[in-house]
Amino acid sequence: MIQYIISNSSRFATELSRHLYIIAASLPISVVIGVTAGILIAKNKRAEQIVINIANILMTIPSLALFGFAIILLSPIQMGIGVPPAIFALVIYSFLPITRNTVLALHAVPSGTIEAARGMGMTPRQILRKIQLPLAVPLIMAGIRNAVVMGVSVTTISYLVGAGGMGYFIFAGLSRTRLDMVLSGAVIVAALGIATNYLLVVLERALTPQGLKLEEEKKKEK
Repeated sequence: MIQYIISNSSRFATELSRHLYIIAASLPISVVIGVTAGILIAKNKRAEQIVINIANILMTIPSLALFGFAIILLSPIQMGIGVPPAIFALVIYSFLPITRNTVLALHAVPSGTIEAARGMGMTPRQILRKIQLPLAVPLIMAGIRNAVVMGVSVTTISYLVGAGGMGYFIFAGLSRTRLDMVLSGAVIVAALGIATNYLLVVLERALTPQGLKLEEEKKKEK
């Protein structure tokens, strides 16, 4: 496996860059849609149930079938092959963990804190921006981490829709019965998932308010 990676380093660099590009292109879209949806439905229990149930249904669709659906949906606008359907599928798969965690995070903000903010004359928008979202950062980031790590794996299927990626080594290796190719792709995808999760943990710590960090440290000490 190591010999194969070394002898095909240029192809690995190309496919890895394509893999990362698909993830990087889909992540901002997923975060904007998921967090926005979570904020909008958090105050409406009925809307929350409907949206989360729809997201649960979408998550049950096999990833290969979802990529096929993306091809059919985007073909009329000449975007059915390549990166667009891959991004579309990743956004759909990321919707549930990000939206669900955003809703849970907003519900977890103590009601007393919100009432105190209202007593100080803060508007609902100010409460959301200055209190609820900062306090919700850890849970929201946990949802984003889940979505990204899952996306790293799901992106391997993008090779089948012409977008490239590390799936080339896995699927081409299976068709050629080459264990070294399959292992190379699988090991690098796994390492990429671990690396992205670690980077997002670092980002989460940077975005988490200092007060929450101190509370977590006190709980660990106890």
